[in-house]
Amino acid sequence: MLSFSKIIFTALVIVVVWQGFKLFNRAKQVSSNDQPKQTRHQKKKQSGSAPQDMNKCPNCGVYHAEGLAHRCDS
Repeated sequence: MLSFSKIIFTALVIVVVWQGFKLFNRAKQVSSNDQPKQTRHQKKKQSGSAPQDMNKCPNCGVYHAEGLAHRCDS
C-alpha cells in the first residue's frame, strides 16, 4: 500500500538524482569549453609520433632510423 511517506521519499530520490545529473553535465560542459577546439587532423597528429624512414645496415642487416648513428656489435 502506498503511504504518504513512501511517495515523498520516492519524489525526493528522483529530484536528487535529477539534480545530480544536471550538475554532472554542467561540469562536463565547463571543462570542454576550457579546452581549445581541435580538428580531427590536429588530434591525430598529437596522438602519436611521426613515422620515420628506416635504413638497413649493410654490415649486420639491422634497420635503424634514418639520420641516426648506428654501430654494429659484430
